[in-house]
Amino acid sequence: MNTLPSAINTVLEAFAINNAVNGNKGPIAALLVINRHVLEKQKAGTLEWPLNSDDWKTGKQGQVKGLGGPATQKVLSDHGLMRMLASEGGRTSRGSMQLMMDYIELLNQLHKNNGTLDLLACECFWIAKAKDYFERRPFILSIDPLWGVRRAIRHLLSQAQNRQNEGTGSKFVGSLMQHMVGAKLDVLLGEGNIKHHHSNQNDSGSSRRGDFDYEDMVLHVTNMPTEALLSKCITNLEGGYKPLVITSSKGTVVLEALLETFGNGAYDGRVDILEFEQFLASNVIELGRFNAAGRKASLSKIIEAYNRIIETVEYDLSMKIELGDQ
Repeated sequence: MNTLPSAINTVLEAFAINNAVNGNKGPIAALLVINRHVLEKQKAGTLEWPLNSDDWKTGKQGQVKGLGGPATQKVLSDHGLMRMLASEGGRTSRGSMQLMMDYIELLNQLHKNNGTLDLLACECFWIAKAKDYFERRPFILSIDPLWGVRRAIRHLLSQAQNRQNEGTGSKFVGSLMQHMVGAKLDVLLGEGNIKHHHSNQNDSGSSRRGDFDYEDMVLHVTNMPTEALLSKCITNLEGGYKPLVITSSKGTVVLEALLETFGNGAYDGRVDILEFEQFLASNVIELGRFNAAGRKASLSKIIEAYNRIIETVEYDLSMKIELGDQ
């Protein structure tokens, strides 16, 4: 692998930090493709310094040229990485245009200061960032002997919230909640009876009525309900289905308030609402037959099911959960 002079490596690392690239799959994917385009121009003998960022804009200047999942995967596969980084490859990120312009400006400055620039080594720098992303540790679910099950689940959610607060652009809390609910359903109903979807996959415009459809019930999982979710619930009711919303403790208050006021309260009491932590903890305790060994066994089954779902429908395997000592 090509190595960069320490000074240039330091500059690229500062760029990664200042632009919230570290741990953020969208920017990493975008930079891999942008850098590859510059490198290909260099190999073809058509590269002229200083670079003009307009050359990397679409005709309508709404997006960066060439970004997308296949382009990203091509760069990754050239370095022996076969895992999916991002299906859109940064193409839909609103910050990709500014990121591209800032990176082109950075390359121009590096070339001006050094008289030359090893673009393949720069590519390897961003490949290393992709590897760091892939190798990020999973969430850890540990139950302190003094903790209740709900507190353990709350601690897991706090890890997801902390990762989300890093500014990666991913909704880790909502994703974790959705797949934990899906895992519990698999344990209760048997694997294969519930269909699981990528957490960013929109159910509108498809045959899906919510996050999970089973018999006459439609389950919606969200960290914070909105009027858009309420509209989905009303559609469910009008279609003869029973909506169930699983949300945060704050979310239950918000949704109850929405139901009381929307349509002059016409839908109040018609949508079931369950708090997420209680939804999970109650089954862990009940399936565990109210004893310590049983709780550990039931929780392990849910985590195993959750990790299986992540491996099947998600790209970010760091969303998996490692069950700690209890």
